[in-house]
Amino acid sequence: MSAKHAILTCCDEASGWNAAFLMSQLRQRTDTRSCVYYVFTDRALSASTSAMIKRYATLIRCEDVFDLDEFAPDGPDGAPNPARESFLVLFALETLTRIHSKVLFVDKFSFASGDGFDALFSYPFTAPAAAVRHISSWTLAESDKIPAPFKDRMPAGCERALSPALLLVDAAQFSETGIGQAAIADLRSEGGTSFSALNVAFADRWQELAPRWNWPMTEQMAIIGAMRPLQLVNFLGGRKPGRKPWSDNIGFFDVKYLTEITAFLTYEEREQDLQMIRNNGFQPHRERRRLRFLEGWSSNLVQSYDQIKDYIDREDFIDGGFSPASKLDLTSDLAAEDDQTS
Repeated sequence: MSAKHAILTCCDEASGWNAAFLMSQLRQRTDTRSCVYYVFTDRALSASTSAMIKRYATLIRCEDVFDLDEFAPDGPDGAPNPARESFLVLFALETLTRIHSKVLFVDKFSFASGDGFDALFSYPFTAPAAAVRHISSWTLAESDKIPAPFKDRMPAGCERALSPALLLVDAAQFSETGIGQAAIADLRSEGGTSFSALNVAFADRWQELAPRWNWPMTEQMAIIGAMRPLQLVNFLGGRKPGRKPWSDNIGFFDVKYLTEITAFLTYEEREQDLQMIRNNGFQPHRERRRLRFLEGWSSNLVQSYDQIKDYIDREDFIDGGFSPASKLDLTSDLAAEDDQTS
């Protein structure tokens, strides 16, 4: 088993640039000498998308490793099976935990905004995985802490659900407990998503990371971003118009995300993707519209602030709490690669 850590995401042709953008961000925020970066895909990608991804990660086509058609065949009319990506995530975790000591899965619809991701790999594991608690697990009433549709399948007494956008897996414990195979079996028999299958399989066998490692893009984002520095912002929450933050008609998303995305797509000469963004809300008045929205929403500020503060001030997170991340002296990818070859 390799001592290097694996960082993983999954994509298809439409989300290929999302995966490449995420990996480019994570390469700047991790030690490239101790990490291997992977993008798994369930379909053949275009030559241009493949080339783009390969500049930042090792691209793995699933048919080279496993046969997804056995588990999630296309429909009679040729329509893709919606469960394919969920199986892809689970099979990718199963594959990489046989090779690397730790595997960090990050959903492709995420924005890495902080430094210090290497710290994740150094925390002491007493469970097969570490993750941030799903937002509904600490904002909902006691009886509704486990989100539908899988709460009825969770063990009695379990009141936590992990967020699917970031998951750090300890390979040895993951393999010994058979969690990956259990999640695959659950997804195959019960349906749902990799999120539900992993929650059922892990149940309470995971440790909590401070929420700065994985904060969903929600209304609370405006508060939490002002209170603490965030490492990762994901677009899997309620404010995901088609999972495309740039098509947000309200103007909720911070313009800095769009600015960096645009710079990346310009560098990669992805003109079609750039045009799509420009046609779906990336406009100069966007920031003013966002501020007006936040001003109108601020009547709920005090209650939400208290909820959030109670959560982030806990001291029992595996990483010791929601403290500011330390800055790392990051080397460039090129310098790191030179060190590897010298």
